[in-house]
Amino acid sequence: MPRLAANLSFLFKEHAFLDRFAAAAASGFRAVEFMFPGDGGYIASAEAVAEQLKAHQLEQVLLNAPGGDWANGERGLGGLGSREADWQASIETGLRYCRHLGCPRMHVMAGMVAHGATEEVFVKRLQWAAELAVAPGKPPVTLLVEPLNPTDFPGYLVPDAETALRIIEHANASRPPDAVAPVQLQLDVYHLAQTEAARDASVVETVRRLLPHAAHVQFANPPGRNEPGVGTVDFERVCAALDDAGYAGHVGLEYKPSTSATVQSLVGWGGKHGLRG
Repeated sequence: MPRLAANLSFLFKEHAFLDRFAAAAASGFRAVEFMFPGDGGYIASAEAVAEQLKAHQLEQVLLNAPGGDWANGERGLGGLGSREADWQASIETGLRYCRHLGCPRMHVMAGMVAHGATEEVFVKRLQWAAELAVAPGKPPVTLLVEPLNPTDFPGYLVPDAETALRIIEHANASRPPDAVAPVQLQLDVYHLAQTEAARDASVVETVRRLLPHAAHVQFANPPGRNEPGVGTVDFERVCAALDDAGYAGHVGLEYKPSTSATVQSLVGWGGKHGLRG
């Protein structure tokens, strides 16, 4: 059975951001993740988030480094050669939040090709960020690269898993072979299904192939990015594949509830995994 984490940028949005932690705990979650701590950017302080985690006995398992001017179409700064100062500030901010919250993983977004993002710049930036993420004397943070499907994110620098794996390989190239890779894959089954598999069986097979490269997994069901049970992917089979592979990490629920309240979307399938609708 996977260890499920509520993505608070998607779930419990009927509540103010800092109230979502209590709502997640009340529904049976023991772990959470979010893109940015607040709607639209780094709004809630690390101290305020830490207070909520402690109050509700929750573990923070993933967050994003700041992604630039989100409202005006930026989707990360990693590949944008013209934004060096903003890039460095985003990594430093993200790592500060990670270490204050005890969060071991950070998603780093690459940026849009139309804004000038390139793989060469992104690889060099990840190598620089990795030095900070695994700095001696500080808790290590794994940096994650996530492919985002071209239907929802047209023009994103990392549109598929093969591009992500190529970038990750180059970013880790200078590391000793026996060292833990500081840059790994964020495996989102929704994006995977949208880009690389036309049939459910192919989704499961592709998950099995990519899982050795992944440090984090996320679920949402195409075509509407809804909860398990509403869409084309059989997530019980995906969960079985994770179990068969011995995956011990968390699975983030990064879906858009098909119901008016998040708890209603947990009814049925959620009960099988210890959640309360």
